[in-house]
Amino acid sequence: MTHDRRTFLQTVGAGSLGLATIPLFSDTVAAATLITIRGGGADIWNTEDAFHYYHDEFSGDIDVRVRNTALEHTDPNAKTGIMVRESLAPDAANVMLRRTPNGAVSLQWRPESGAETVSTTSGGEDESEVDGGSLEAEWLRLCRRGDTFEAYGSSDGDDWTLLADIDTEQVAISDEASVGIPVTSHSVGERCTAELRDLTGISPTGNQDIGDVAVSGGVDVETGVPFVTTGDATDVTATSATLHGELTDLGGADSAECYVEYRAVPNDSWTATRGQTLEEPTAFSVDLDGLTSRRYYEYRTVVETSDGDVAVGSPATVGTPSRSNGTAPGRGPQSASQIDLADGFADPAPWLDDDTPVIPITEPTRRQLTAALEVDGPRLVVFETSGVIDLEQQRLTVATDELYLAGQTAPSPGITLIKGDLWIDANDCVIQHLRVRPGDANLTSESDWEPDGIRTEDGTENNVIDHCTATWAVDENLSVGYDTAETTVSNCLIAEPLQDATHHKGDHGYGSLIGDGADSVTLAGNVWAHNYDRNPRLKQGTHSVVANNLVYHYNDGIWMDPETTASIEGNVFRRPVAAQPVVFGDGHAFVADTVLDDASNPIVGDGITELDSRPLWPAALEPLESAAVVDHNLANAGARPADRTATDERILAQLDAGDGTYIDSQSEVGGYPDLPVRTRPISVPQSGTRAWLRAKARAVE
Repeated sequence: MTHDRRTFLQTVGAGSLGLATIPLFSDTVAAATLITIRGGGADIWNTEDAFHYYHDEFSGDIDVRVRNTALEHTDPNAKTGIMVRESLAPDAANVMLRRTPNGAVSLQWRPESGAETVSTTSGGEDESEVDGGSLEAEWLRLCRRGDTFEAYGSSDGDDWTLLADIDTEQVAISDEASVGIPVTSHSVGERCTAELRDLTGISPTGNQDIGDVAVSGGVDVETGVPFVTTGDATDVTATSATLHGELTDLGGADSAECYVEYRAVPNDSWTATRGQTLEEPTAFSVDLDGLTSRRYYEYRTVVETSDGDVAVGSPATVGTPSRSNGTAPGRGPQSASQIDLADGFADPAPWLDDDTPVIPITEPTRRQLTAALEVDGPRLVVFETSGVIDLEQQRLTVATDELYLAGQTAPSPGITLIKGDLWIDANDCVIQHLRVRPGDANLTSESDWEPDGIRTEDGTENNVIDHCTATWAVDENLSVGYDTAETTVSNCLIAEPLQDATHHKGDHGYGSLIGDGADSVTLAGNVWAHNYDRNPRLKQGTHSVVANNLVYHYNDGIWMDPETTASIEGNVFRRPVAAQPVVFGDGHAFVADTVLDDASNPIVGDGITELDSRPLWPAALEPLESAAVVDHNLANAGARPADRTATDERILAQLDAGDGTYIDSQSEVGGYPDLPVRTRPISVPQSGTRAWLRAKARAVE
């Protein structure tokens, strides 16, 4: 079958396993072919998968290569790549060389039908040939040679780095199997779009959804298309930059107009530069002037050919520096709380300086906030607006390091996130003066809606969550992930999880879980209120400091697992539901000046090994006496304590009055908030950024 230039073939996904597949090509796909795959589905992971699959059958050895030029960021764990699959059943054994929206490439596999999936970054780290189990690559290559699968990545398609090789001891796949390109959005009800080129080694003839994808996927194949890549930015100053690109394929046209589009993050609209006419593939560059200092700009190359085709390169970002020289001295004012965000084990944003780009949020929308969090680089996110941001039943994930999310910069009454949760899957982040209220999103118990409030993801380090409010979660309100290090949670209000809402286990009104292996965790100055359990739960092998917290109306207090070590000092517990010790379980703890105000329960349970001195303690933390904790925490806990919303005021008033109860839905206490949207321009100084942030925080504390 011969295809003329610009032949356009479209197939709509079959929608579910078992419906007819549609052949696309009988020939090997050529370099000038653009493959666009749209796939839904919750994930390709765990014991079964949900995704769209563009595939072929094979027998024996294979060597498949493809270039993934774009992958939509529907979720940090959206993925595409190359897959070999035992069958088209959702739970089939498979090997997948995967690429996620941040460009990371790693290998995952399901050893046999229905088994749990593992990867070179989770459960199969020993199989990796590279540090961390992943590498940055645009080109992917998966080979089968006899009983061995070899996975490679490359930046240019010529020099390949071996990522991992596994054999039949790790995964059971027959000699005859399927091979192809999968796409999953990792977001139920949403499609993810992947663009791929230079596919060799297979001739896909199948096109269908695998598993329960909720929305059907599809494949577009267009031949004879132009191609342009977006390059680096050079000669970057506070107000200018040179942006580079390369026209790599004219797609059969005689000439092409090449230019760059750019926009300040998180703006919607693009500005186009003057074009250059090129008659052959070559590199080009554009000089930009009139930029704003300390801003991130997203840019992309565009080509319009003489016969009407248009191609757009993948976007890149560049940050402009400050107009000042260096960082101005001065720490800024101390927090109104006696517990400062720098008093724990974490070092708050050591990367922050006067050249750190600023991203202003100008409207309370998920799109703007997501765009700001997705920038890959150090960034200070400030708010020129107040209001409620509806996350629309989606998780808001911080997936790249070095974020300072400064809720204190918003006009009154600040920012509240609803109908979703906030996960920090990154290092060296600070989250301040933000409210997160997931609620039940008006869903039923059959929905599997189980959001946390705020959580640091497994394996992250040096993160600070300070002066935040986390309420109405279905799982835990605020938690620290497994195998984390140097995490500080200070001055937070952690309250009113939904006791019996949409969690598959039923009753699940929990406060905070500190995951297995979490090291150097500081929990100080917080208020836990109306959390039935996990106030907090210190899981196996954790090392924590629990100091100057107020826990109110609870069943289980501080629950310690085996091999857990903690310094527990200056805490106050009130209104227990059960007659059990405040600190219980099997850990090792130094417990001092921790009191139960209104009951006779023992402070320390029989299973706890009491220590004579603190096993760990952050050097800067000077604890209050327990007698001062109640007044102090009621005055200082939660987001913007000098500018509290009615919900936070109500919860804290219950602590003062000694009333309140568990809830099953936010509707029982007035429902989701409707806060005013107020806007004001904000000007971040060219120097003295850290002191300015502290002054902004002090103004709302």
